Amino acid sequence: MLQTAERALHVVRLVASRGEMTLTEVAGALQVSPSMAHRLLRTCAEAGYLDQELRHGPYTVGPVLRQVTADVTRGSTLPALLGGVLRQVAEGLLETTSLAVLEGRNIRFVLTEEGTHLVRIARPVRTVTPAHATAAGRAMLAGLSDDDLASRYQGRDLETVQPGTIQDWSQLEAELTKVRNRDWAIQVGEAQPGVAALAMPIRDGFGQTVAAVTVTVPYLRLSRSEDARSLARRLRPFVDQMERRLTAAGVR
Repeated sequence: MLQTAERALHVVRLVASRGEMTLTEVAGALQVSPSMAHRLLRTCAEAGYLDQELRHGPYTVGPVLRQVTADVTRGSTLPALLGGVLRQVAEGLLETTSLAVLEGRNIRFVLTEEGTHLVRIARPVRTVTPAHATAAGRAMLAGLSDDDLASRYQGRDLETVQPGTIQDWSQLEAELTKVRNRDWAIQVGEAQPGVAALAMPIRDGFGQTVAAVTVTVPYLRLSRSEDARSLARRLRPFVDQMERRLTAAGVR
């Protein structure tokens, strides 16, 4: 099984580096039989890492691999563009705030500014966290198309991070609908006990969600509905400023 996984990764790397490859070329490069090469290629294609437009045509890079590449690239460029505004958020709200990007089914915190409140939350314990269990993740998942969401959650299985984490797919769908309606997401104790967070999506000039800004606070400061609405109102001007910067820079 390990050898098969290694071969599949090798196939993806080969096709990505060459742009396209036929079944015969892959079999020769890996020194395996055509039937083995076909199984590897079909596995990678079914997972979305490769694509084949014509039945007997060459294989090319698939949508999942393109999305991963875009996610990683975005995660390396956004901090430089939005870091200054993120510091303003931390200073203005006195709370710890982070910039997150979506990577597959996870979020990655790419930049964090700690707040100055006497009682505050430190930097995220986990740099990478399941998206459905976080406010930032839900803010970004809500901006995906149905097809994109389905491709990331094939089988609709959801990892349990804490006992209170959303585990049911219909519950997640209902939560994402709320996020779309109010344009912010919230989670209380689902990623880390005693910790709550509110997040807003950050969109580029084309209206696509490219990141999220999240404000993390002790649970008691975000335990009421009015607390969340008040924090969202205070956060909105900073998000608008971030989006203006992305539009000016032409980031997608």
